[in-house]
Amino acid sequence: MATPLVGMNGRELEAFFVAQGESAFRGRQVAKWIYSRAAREWSAMTDLSAAMRNRMVAEGVPVGPTTVEERHVSADGTTKFVLRLHDQQFNESVQIVHPDRLTACVSSQVGCAVGCPFCATGLGGFKRHLTPGEIVDQYLTMQHEAAGRISNIVFMGMGEPLLNTENVIAATHILNKEVNVGMRHITVSTSGIIPGIERLLAEEIPVNLAISLHAANDTLRDKLVPINKTYPLGDLIPLCKRYADTSNRRLTFEYVMLRDENDSPEQARELVSLLRGVHCHVNLIPHNPVDGSGLTASDAQIIRNFRDVVQNAGFTTTIRFNKGQDETAACGQLRGRLPARRKAPARS
Repeated sequence: MATPLVGMNGRELEAFFVAQGESAFRGRQVAKWIYSRAAREWSAMTDLSAAMRNRMVAEGVPVGPTTVEERHVSADGTTKFVLRLHDQQFNESVQIVHPDRLTACVSSQVGCAVGCPFCATGLGGFKRHLTPGEIVDQYLTMQHEAAGRISNIVFMGMGEPLLNTENVIAATHILNKEVNVGMRHITVSTSGIIPGIERLLAEEIPVNLAISLHAANDTLRDKLVPINKTYPLGDLIPLCKRYADTSNRRLTFEYVMLRDENDSPEQARELVSLLRGVHCHVNLIPHNPVDGSGLTASDAQIIRNFRDVVQNAGFTTTIRFNKGQDETAACGQLRGRLPARRKAPARS
């Protein structure tokens, strides 16, 4: 199979078409079609000659590396896309509708090696990294079908982005420079992979950073976020403070609320103590149901009480309204496999 065009930057597309005997200008035309207009087929690129388009089709040059296998539309308007990859693996990504914007939640891996026990992706294990093109194509797939401009991108889908740092950074540059999504509208969520965070700092990649924290002491976090055994809080939190100070960006700490695990007032005060001095926002996430986790969500009042403790200590604190739960599209529910019962067959 020929290399898909999605994943090449503008200069690489120019070089590709020059190698095909075309002008560099053709590469710039195609870049505009795929990255600015989210074109999915050669037939859509109407300012290219029919002869050239037919030749690309005949030679099997694909525009993008993924195809939509299924779509699942939630009652709240959230749409989960199940995407088939070239090796017959499946990846999931989610378009989230907010009152004032559209957000693309993209994956960075097929599966996840971190193994958090409350997360469906982690329970399914790790398969492989996604390429830059496979990451970018998730956004383009959603933008192709969206009613308006998707202005925000969050790396909060399947996988740990900073265990696939090289490809995530490459995809981020394409999304920023070719697709024209501002770095301030791109968020990378990580369980705390210290070398990856240091890489973002070293290369001055000014994305927003979200830390999947979920516990304020190493004993509990070792259980809930097993990578903590490698990158403990004593190393992670000072680096987070340095990231916030250096980038002049407020960090987000994500904290999934698990009944009788991490939701007591004492644990809220422990969280306050841990984050003291870090310019940050705390986002409390009611746990979404995940088969096989054995964990349940904290009661709504318990979550509000926890929020009040953290908020009264001076931290901006919110409770996430989880979208897409009825179609297993909410935080922690993505698995990257076809369900036993198909709900929404792909449109042609």
